[in-house]
Amino acid sequence: MDYLPQGAYYAFDILALYTFWRCSAFLIKQYLTRTQTVLYDIPNLGRPRPDEKRIKGTAVVCGGSYSGLWSARLLADHFEEVLIIEPEEWLATPEGSSPVYSPEGEPIEGCGIYNRARVFQYKTTHAFQPLSYAALKALYPSVDDEIKKADGRVGKSEFNSYLFNNNLLRTIKNRDGQYIQNFFMSREGCERMLRRLFLRDCPRIRWMVGTVKAVETVKGDERTLSSVVVRLPDNSEKTIPATLVVDCTGSAQAGLKWLKRISATSDKTAGGRLALSDPKMRITYYTDQQTRTFYFRVPQESRDKLPIPGGYDKAMWMYSYTPVLAKCTKSLFLDRLEGHRIRFMVGTWGQQPLPEVEELRDYLSYLTPQDQIPKWILDLVDILVEANKGQAEYVTTKYPTLSWIKYEKAAYLPKNFVAVGDSVMQVNPTFGQGFSKVVASVVTLDSTLRSRSVINSTVIPDGFSARYFKSQAQRTAIAWEGTKPIDYLFPTTRPVEGEKPSDEYMNFKVTASMMWLSLKDEKLNSALYRAFNFLGPPGELMSPVSLAKVFLLWGKQKVGLAKDFLQD
Repeated sequence: MDYLPQGAYYAFDILALYTFWRCSAFLIKQYLTRTQTVLYDIPNLGRPRPDEKRIKGTAVVCGGSYSGLWSARLLADHFEEVLIIEPEEWLATPEGSSPVYSPEGEPIEGCGIYNRARVFQYKTTHAFQPLSYAALKALYPSVDDEIKKADGRVGKSEFNSYLFNNNLLRTIKNRDGQYIQNFFMSREGCERMLRRLFLRDCPRIRWMVGTVKAVETVKGDERTLSSVVVRLPDNSEKTIPATLVVDCTGSAQAGLKWLKRISATSDKTAGGRLALSDPKMRITYYTDQQTRTFYFRVPQESRDKLPIPGGYDKAMWMYSYTPVLAKCTKSLFLDRLEGHRIRFMVGTWGQQPLPEVEELRDYLSYLTPQDQIPKWILDLVDILVEANKGQAEYVTTKYPTLSWIKYEKAAYLPKNFVAVGDSVMQVNPTFGQGFSKVVASVVTLDSTLRSRSVINSTVIPDGFSARYFKSQAQRTAIAWEGTKPIDYLFPTTRPVEGEKPSDEYMNFKVTASMMWLSLKDEKLNSALYRAFNFLGPPGELMSPVSLAKVFLLWGKQKVGLAKDFLQD
């Protein structure tokens, strides 16, 4: 009879171990979610400080594009005043915030369509991931109405990405059982809407036309910036006092240049950290990519003829193909825009010729033996080309060098300097994570301003910038580290100095195996979807269960029981 109590002990031990494992997994996930995402910070957005607790002075936002607009809006909850300094004059006029199309998709008389001279992607395809929508909804619960007023769309956050003709990164459901929602519109339409919302509802935000050329420090205190030097449209210069300086200059990454000119003593000594002039401070690689974006008008008489699954009226983001396994060099993104337009963006790694309008169908007719563009898309091209009499507006772009400024490792960092978006990290636009990276950065800035050491202070404390950049790096690294292994597969990519393409192969193999498994495995699909969309911690992908699935796949491939999709 002794075996009965002994068996009970074993059962208790197993139960205790299982409980410990589940509790540990829960706590680890909570920690990773808090440090690697902004999910716990979004509910705090839009809660302004009382006037007597606002930080004294002006937060100066250098640049008025997407990152500048978001930065200004959230800083307006904390500072006495926020000033956006932006060189493009038309953005400061009513034209910069007026919708171009009516809710019915008709052009609004008198509203012009402008280009952005300093934003190379302004007329190319952009994807807004659901993180941007979640942040907008937190600030403006009725934002759906604003989106629809500009002929944008709101619905299931589905980008219809495909791998081996199977849906990759399938949209997951929230805890309420509803699919994650998102909004769909052009970058131009989105920026106009943000200016309209943010500037209308935040009287503390001012706008100034000019270009920030330099920053100045407090006399005798190189760790505190005192002002920015602005070049005005008439080429004169003006010095503007600044309590906080935010670099939102995008790919120009002007903030690093401003700080280098200060020649701070601590920067020269470094003290075990990186000097601003150190080559490791700004790491870069080049993918040699080009894209061509076609805009087709959809006349009224053609709309019912379009072979779009679900019909034209419900069309949002219709199709995505990215050669994540490097089996070919072509990419395709297909979506519907405001103004009854359909947009095709094709791209390549390397210098493969891009198609003209009349060549688009043939260009898309073949990708790889394993991946085929659906026939309905080829038929769609035929109808649109015919309806537009063989004409289409198009824009050709070449991607710049990709870069990451490692501010979190800098020896010299003024306590009241921060940078957001491409001003810190410019990643491959093909993967559509740029706007989520911006939102993750500005929400991190907002949460740093709400931290215990800052929320009750009316001045910027020592170490503020360092804390922000450390947290920002943890929350945005996935955009760099998750896509670089794919870029390194292409022979035209020039890697980071000191690296070689093979350095990233194991990271690629793990990621590719998870993508392959996720085509059938809903739990892996969920983890990948959350990590890719900044809705879950990337560390979750490295869980014992996820890695066990990968290792099991490799074992099966080795003995011939599973397809070696990387070799086929």
